[in-house]
Amino acid sequence: MENRIRFDSLWARQMTSEEHFPIRRAAVATIVYLLVYFVASYLDLRTTALALEASGAHEGNVFATNSQAYVSARAWAITVAAAIFMAGCVVFAVRYAPGVEEQWLRHPLRSFGLFYVNPWAPAAMGRSPIHMLSFAFAFPALRVLAAGNNLMIRYFGFAPIGAPVEWIARRSSALFGFVVVIVPLFYLLGVLLSPLAARFVASWRNEVR
Repeated sequence: MENRIRFDSLWARQMTSEEHFPIRRAAVATIVYLLVYFVASYLDLRTTALALEASGAHEGNVFATNSQAYVSARAWAITVAAAIFMAGCVVFAVRYAPGVEEQWLRHPLRSFGLFYVNPWAPAAMGRSPIHMLSFAFAFPALRVLAAGNNLMIRYFGFAPIGAPVEWIARRSSALFGFVVVIVPLFYLLGVLLSPLAARFVASWRNEVR
């Protein structure tokens, strides 16, 4: 109960005091993140073009296609839109790092065992900054895996990620196949990268104490 009171008090101070929002730190973290994000995205999109040169290859991302044809402009539009959202996750993590509870910094993997919907909810704020940063890290990691998948298609004719997507798509729909494979993979990457995210959050948390 005492820990809960201390957390609520700290969270209230964050919401009412400008000094707890380190604009410079948030800006630097966001810029560095976006550089990594766009490099990973470029690798994915560039290798996609190479993979599509292989016989029988097609784009499995239904959001980047138009009547089965790959649309580069649409893929880049999705990339930019996702960049804005993921940058918001980074800012969220920097902004609310001081309120993260010590137990979740020590055990970030376990923090995913508690479900919540609203990351701003007081009950979730003790761990949600770790999760938001974890998912921000997961996105470029997923793009790098996708680039590797594309190179496998280009040079070996095999798609470790695309194969299950296509298998499910043939038995249901392209959208269902994409979502069933990619969403769990993205979530798993977020969980696996949570220890790294916790280290960043801990460093930001300690700087304001």
